[in-house]
Amino acid sequence: MTDFSGDQWEAYWEEDLIPSFEEQTEVEINLEYAGFQGTGEQRLATLLQSGEPPEFYHATTSEFGDLINQGLTRQVDDIVDDLEAEWGDALYKYTLQPMTGDRDDETHSIPHGVYVGGCFNYRSDVYEALDLEVPETWEELVENARIIDESDEFEEMRGFGLPAVPQGKSASDFANWLYNSGGDVWQENGGEIELWFDEEHVMPILDTLQELAQYSPDPSSVDWGSTIEYWIAGRFGQCFMNNAWLCGPSFFAGAEEVALNTDQALIPTREGADPVTRGWVLVNGTPIIDGSSNPDTAGEFKRYMYGPERHVEVSLIEPMRFIPPYEEIIETDAYQNAEIFQVADGAFLEKNQFIMDEIVPELDSPELPSTPETLQVGTFDIPGELTNRVIVDEQDPEDAYEWAVNEYEQRYQDAQDDANY
Repeated sequence: MTDFSGDQWEAYWEEDLIPSFEEQTEVEINLEYAGFQGTGEQRLATLLQSGEPPEFYHATTSEFGDLINQGLTRQVDDIVDDLEAEWGDALYKYTLQPMTGDRDDETHSIPHGVYVGGCFNYRSDVYEALDLEVPETWEELVENARIIDESDEFEEMRGFGLPAVPQGKSASDFANWLYNSGGDVWQENGGEIELWFDEEHVMPILDTLQELAQYSPDPSSVDWGSTIEYWIAGRFGQCFMNNAWLCGPSFFAGAEEVALNTDQALIPTREGADPVTRGWVLVNGTPIIDGSSNPDTAGEFKRYMYGPERHVEVSLIEPMRFIPPYEEIIETDAYQNAEIFQVADGAFLEKNQFIMDEIVPELDSPELPSTPETLQVGTFDIPGELTNRVIVDEQDPEDAYEWAVNEYEQRYQDAQDDANY
């Protein structure tokens, strides 16, 4: 099961990759497409409950933490070791190693590509026209949003794309807000993990989101897919988005000038905050699910998909959504000579390189506390629901915050009870 869909992906799966593997192995592959906005996780849960789980699923460990915590993911070090022998060390491999203690070097996902979540995306041509500077603080970000929103020169453009659908992008964005407020959901204390969703970090976020909502398209309509659609159409001039992802769909939709004028920077910080990190970076990959009908062949399929004959072309299907998980792929002629990377003297390749060189060093934080239990709690998208309650339902922020704290406490207790790894 995968959310890698759309015309290009579906043609590759159905007309190239799967038929080629089936011809070599005489094993039939049945692929199911899942959506972006939480629908994949819902479908996966349904299949697990029915006793018919898929062999693999594309996601980050934060999205299938419940499977890890309940002992439903296979250790895949043998596959990843073989891929590293071909491509070199996997980037940010620790994000694929969710276990703790003497098992902290176990790998439970086969890397597909790097997501750099801590990216502020903005229209550089709009900034230039309105004489704006890249914001370093939340106050500056809100002021830029106001100026764009009220501009006569860009009448159809809103100031910021604020997601408030109660799962998916809103929770992803909130994690970046929380880091840049100086906080995190969890902290380590005396060797134990405890909840650290403090009011002093969270309430300023909710205040800022309420301000930005004034300058956004209807936040209840903004999620991963609509963010891409709105960006291509010029519906807003700033947002948070993984990598330079927005450049790819814009370019392939024929909005080349939008794509070229989409720049990236670090997400601004709250005034006076001392962030532990400036955002998140994760490797999207594939767990092999125990209890599925043919996990061994699934592992061989992923070894084939990401092996020497395929991984470069796989990385070029959505070349701006993901950054390849191995530096050697980035450095190959086949990757660098791709059509999109020849545009404007390699402007899009430079954007990816800028993210790796200038943004990732501020985000790469292997010391952040994480356990299978906290990963399971993360699958419930509590920050996304919190955002939705405050922005869409207009619930009192204090009440919504108290709900979130209680929800975290209950979900963490449940995760400890569910732990079976």
